[in-house]
Amino acid sequence: MKCNPLLIAMAAVLGLAGLVPGAIASDAEDKAAVCAGCHGPNGHSTVPDNPILAAQYADYLTAALQAYINGERDNRIMKTMAKRLSAEDMADIAAYYAAQPAKSSRAKAVGDAAAGKEKTAVCAGCHGPGGHGVSPMFPRLAGQHATYLSKALKAYRSGARSSSVMLRQMTAALGDQEIEDIAAYYAAQPAPQLEENPQ
Repeated sequence: MKCNPLLIAMAAVLGLAGLVPGAIASDAEDKAAVCAGCHGPNGHSTVPDNPILAAQYADYLTAALQAYINGERDNRIMKTMAKRLSAEDMADIAAYYAAQPAKSSRAKAVGDAAAGKEKTAVCAGCHGPGGHGVSPMFPRLAGQHATYLSKALKAYRSGARSSSVMLRQMTAALGDQEIEDIAAYYAAQPAPQLEENPQ
């Protein structure tokens, strides 16, 4: 559904401006519909290779889309999809997913969550205690699929993701089992709640 400027103006005049956010949300939901095939309804991915987008920071999601376009993230499908989006589309889709309630991953993790916990202390500065986030520019990791997190960490380690020099350096010395343990720890944490979003 598209937002008609004339209808918005009429709604304001008639004192029905409260309907406008719903119209905008519906438009964003329509834009995000194409993402549901991989990321699930409302961003609740059930495919462990594909990230859960619900309750993720909007700023981070927008930056991630840009990273696929400029090649800092290597994924042909995502690059193709992201290149079709305008800046407004990206912002709308990111805001839509940021507003969805989170659900934790139910997929089985390969690693040992307890072993992973002690390795994540250095991660808390950007991703917060338990991976719940401290800044809209860094992703929330709590409740995310362990398989996806493992793939992402390995991509930083190999250079397939080049958007963060810090992550490349931090993952360089990690072995596969350590990565699996870290991923398992974050996947085991309760998903973040919407009220945790900083404004």
